[in-house]
Amino acid sequence: MPEFFSKRNYLIILGLIFFSMAILTVHFREGENGPIHRLQRLVMAATAPAQMAVSSSLQPVRDGWNYLAHFGDIKRENRRLKTEIGELRQTVGELQSLKSENTRLKKIVKFKDKAEYASVPAHVIGKPSSNWRSSVVIDCGLDDGIDRGMPVVVGGTLVGQVTEVSGGAAKVTLLNDVQSGVSVQVRRTSEVGIVKGQLKNQRLVLQYISRDSSIKQGDKVVTSGLGGVFPKGLDVGKVLKVSQSVYSLHKIVEIAVPVNFADLEEVLVVEYKGGFDFSQGSR
Repeated sequence: MPEFFSKRNYLIILGLIFFSMAILTVHFREGENGPIHRLQRLVMAATAPAQMAVSSSLQPVRDGWNYLAHFGDIKRENRRLKTEIGELRQTVGELQSLKSENTRLKKIVKFKDKAEYASVPAHVIGKPSSNWRSSVVIDCGLDDGIDRGMPVVVGGTLVGQVTEVSGGAAKVTLLNDVQSGVSVQVRRTSEVGIVKGQLKNQRLVLQYISRDSSIKQGDKVVTSGLGGVFPKGLDVGKVLKVSQSVYSLHKIVEIAVPVNFADLEEVLVVEYKGGFDFSQGSR
């Protein structure tokens, strides 16, 4: 019996081989519209949806396998990209800082070239903390020819005055200090007043402008030179707002300054000493 089944299986296999060869022979010899080609297309059309479903269901598995297979490479690449991004951000920050410094230094050089008086460049190295006073410390002093009373400017704009000085450093009281006071002139109208500081914001207050004045927003305000306190013509700011009180003989004028007192970094000390000192409350 086993021998019979063995011979039968052999004959079946042999028959299948001859049948397959016959099918292949007909397949190669017949045209595209032959019965075998048509049957092949029908089978493909019938099984295509199932194949697509199986392929879609297996895609997450393939993606997961590819991710796991390349996980080490992806992790190393991620670390490298993070490092490069950090370095690029640092470079951009440094370039922006250099650009800002270059702009400030250009203003200083431009002012030095056209200034009537000699000046000494200095860096702000300290900002004493006080709720009532506004000042900075610079890295120049008596050894550099700095003395009390000298004006301090940024880009041609007056920002303060040297009030204390030592061998290698000096204290500069800024215009927005509550005890400051500078004689100024409205360039368009030639009116003279006093600019005083107020710590609450960047704006200064222009006092003693007559209520009949034609002063208006945008008028330029410069040092008057009266009393020999400061050189004449240093920029102070522009009129930002003009208002009127029915009980006052003078207008209420706010002045906007083109510099930020809180962010001063480089300044010029003008070698002009008029003997005026904010800290003494002189006017």
